[in-house]
Amino acid sequence: MNRTSKKMKSVQPSNREHAIATAAQLFLQSGYAHTSMDDVMRESRVSKSNIYYHFKSKEELLLAVVEYWAYKYETALNELISSRGSSVEQRTMAFLQVLAEGFEARNGGGGCPFVSLYVQSPGQASEVRARIGRFFTELRPALEQLFRQGAEAGEFRSGIDAAEVSTLFLTTLEGALVLAETTSDASLIAQSGRSFFKMLR
Repeated sequence: MNRTSKKMKSVQPSNREHAIATAAQLFLQSGYAHTSMDDVMRESRVSKSNIYYHFKSKEELLLAVVEYWAYKYETALNELISSRGSSVEQRTMAFLQVLAEGFEARNGGGGCPFVSLYVQSPGQASEVRARIGRFFTELRPALEQLFRQGAEAGEFRSGIDAAEVSTLFLTTLEGALVLAETTSDASLIAQSGRSFFKMLR
């Protein structure tokens, strides 16, 4: 095996990662209750023994899926905050475009992965629900940091409170994701962003 082949092999996802990524899509497209472990095995082509080696139950897989989505969103948000080459509005609209593309790739399933999985999770899945709650709790100060950047750069009208704006943006975005899912119209995601920033100027 040459060096290039070795390098390519090293970046391939593990069976565990592949099973999680597959379940992350299936749970949103078909619903957690309507997706069996057999469905995940069939779609991921990861063996039954391998699946159950990593996940003792479907609920344990659900928690891993929530962590998967949290990592994807937190990584994207960190990039959004740290990238200073464009305005906050431009960066945020690019982020919303990524959300819209993900929504369309799932055929409109699970507008907001966290809300969808929270609603679908079994009542006894306290660890899953707690992790989703922690995601939203940690999201607000991160958004506050982003909007403070915009305020300090003079992008918004004077008197804007970054903490209040972050809460309003989060609720606006969640509403847009729900509307996009119920109407099968991904354009509402970007539209809500444009309207939101128009109010800030």
